[in-house]
Amino acid sequence: MLKRYVAENRLQWVGKAWEIRYALRQEQKQRGGEARLKDLLPAGQIVSKRRS
Repeated sequence: MLKRYVAENRLQWVGKAWEIRYALRQEQKQRGGEARLKDLLPAGQIVSKRRS
């Protein structure tokens, strides 16, 4: 069973790999096929840059 956790600047999905892939495809379809992971965060959230 896929579980979704949303914090202020974090999105975490817990489940089997096929469940997560399926959920990502569904979200992408709902947003017109061009959705990115950062688009799934709540509106107005700042996504931190990758640290080196």
